[in-house]
Amino acid sequence: MRVRGTIAAALATALLVAAGGGAAMAQAAANADAGLVSDLQLTSHVVGTPSGGTLHLVWPDGPDGKPKPEAKGVFQFPAGTIINEQAVPVCNASDTELQLEGRAACPDGSALGPGDLALITGVGAPVDPLRLDDFWFHGPGQLVGLISPQGSQYPVLAVNRVQIQGATLIAQPSLPPGYPPGTKTAPKESNQRIDRLVSSAGAFITTPPTCPSSGAWISHTTITYDDGSTDSATSATPCTGP
Repeated sequence: MRVRGTIAAALATALLVAAGGGAAMAQAAANADAGLVSDLQLTSHVVGTPSGGTLHLVWPDGPDGKPKPEAKGVFQFPAGTIINEQAVPVCNASDTELQLEGRAACPDGSALGPGDLALITGVGAPVDPLRLDDFWFHGPGQLVGLISPQGSQYPVLAVNRVQIQGATLIAQPSLPPGYPPGTKTAPKESNQRIDRLVSSAGAFITTPPTCPSSGAWISHTTITYDDGSTDSATSATPCTGP
């Protein structure tokens, strides 16, 4: 996830969503004690069929009780998955156009699906966790996410650009400053969805052509942090033949 925003936008976000999500976030933190939680799924379980995709991600807390800032996230759908970028129109809007015009800056048919995320600034309650919504479009070789306050499309506080490489998604965050000074705001939880999308040019996502003897496709997630350390996780999507 590449987050492009200003310090002013980050502060505005904190004021807009300061009251949200404490109980849910406490539960997510408890669930993450054992390490990175990543569940990357295909929504179709039948080989060679159009599919959507979902991601549930919870970053573990670091030694100071706050997740470590992420430098890079690599999300690999199961081997054999096809992402066909010709199936969905491209949104070529710039970050500035997206922040000014919101979803209207992208052409019809380029929308991919919704999501939400939670950030930890380090300020503490009631600012943390900072709950935000995002909405995804198909950009040029990218997934483009518009971040907004929870429950609202406006204002667009930042734009995320995640690179598509084959059936792998690569995120390289540019995280806003956190508290205390000299630290960064860090992601804690993310829930994202790409809808099942089919056009005359085919499906945006197609499941692998075969199902292994285990009866499951395996996805892989690798997170690299600013300090060079990494966390990884796998997840399984049950599969069947046609």
